[in-house]
Amino acid sequence: MELYWLQDFLALVRTGSFSRAATERHVTQSAFSRRIQALEDWVGTPLFDRGARPVELTAAGQQLLPIAVGSVEPLLDFRASVRARQADTAPTVDFLMPTACSAGFFPALLARLNREIGPLIGRGAVKAIDEVAALYAGGEADLALSYRHPALPRPAGFDRLDAIEIADEPMVPVCAPQRRGSPGFALPVAAGTALAYLPYGRSSYIGRAVDDEVARRVPAVRVQSPFEDPLVFILKELALSGAGVAWLPLSTIERNLADGSLAHIGGGDWDIAMTVELLRRRTPLPAAAEAVWALLARGAPPLRAPPHTARVVPHPRAPARG
Repeated sequence: MELYWLQDFLALVRTGSFSRAATERHVTQSAFSRRIQALEDWVGTPLFDRGARPVELTAAGQQLLPIAVGSVEPLLDFRASVRARQADTAPTVDFLMPTACSAGFFPALLARLNREIGPLIGRGAVKAIDEVAALYAGGEADLALSYRHPALPRPAGFDRLDAIEIADEPMVPVCAPQRRGSPGFALPVAAGTALAYLPYGRSSYIGRAVDDEVARRVPAVRVQSPFEDPLVFILKELALSGAGVAWLPLSTIERNLADGSLAHIGGGDWDIAMTVELLRRRTPLPAAAEAVWALLARGAPPLRAPPHTARVVPHPRAPARG
C-alpha cells in the first residue's frame, strides 16, 4: 500500500475524470490508470464505476473515501511540519528545461516534490528545447525536462540519456473571446476561410510539431507573425490581444481558461498531444536528484529498452537545423 495511491484516489474523486486527475497529479493518463488499478488490486475490488460520466465511486469506494480523507491530509501535514524544521538544510536539485516548462509545469512539479519528498530547493535553468538534451548530457544540471512529440526526431544528445514520461502536456488551440464571451475564432474553419494562425517558427521544436499538425488539418491559414521565432509567452500575449489562434501548452494557460480571458476552441479535437519527459544521465546523480527520479518513475514505463531486449522507442539524433 502506497500513500500516493490514496492521493491519486482522492484526485479522481475530486475531478471525476482520469485525464484531469492525471494532470493534477503530474503523470500521464496511462500511468495514473495503472496506479488506480494497483490500489483496486490491493483492496481486491473496483473502487470506481468507469462507465459513468463523470466516474463514480462504487460501494467499496464510498467506504474507502472517509478513510483516505482522514489519513492522507494528516500524514502530509505531519510530514510537512517535520520537514519545515529541516528547511535550512534542504538539498538543492538543479533542473535544465525549455522555456515553456518554466511557466506552468515546473512550479507545479516543484510544489509536488516538496510535498512528497521535500523540503527541496529546486532551481531551473532555461534553454531552447533543441539544446536541452545535449547541454544536459554534457554535464549541466542534475535533471532535465523536455517535451516529446512522437512525429519528430529527438534532439541531439538524447541517445546518451534515459527518459521517462511524467505528464501529458497537450498543445491547446486558444484565442481571445469576443465581447459576448464567444470565441473570436473557430475550429474547424468555415469553407473558404483562412485561419488567423500565430506560429512559433520552424526553428522551434514545438513550432515544428504544431506547424506540421496545423498544415495537415487546416485547409488555409493566414499567418500572423509580428515576431520572428516568438516564445510561448509572446504567443500567449498575442492570443490574449485577439490577434489569432495559438496552440499553447495547457499548463501555461489553465488560469486563463478558468477566468475566461482565453477560450479553448475545437472541443478538444484539435489539441496536439505532447508529453513532458524527465531526463537523466546514465551515471549516479546526487541523492536528492535520485529521490526525484525514483518518485516520478513510479508507474512510468522506461523509454529506453534494457540492452538484452528489442528496442521499443528509437532515439535518433535530430537532423541539423539552421
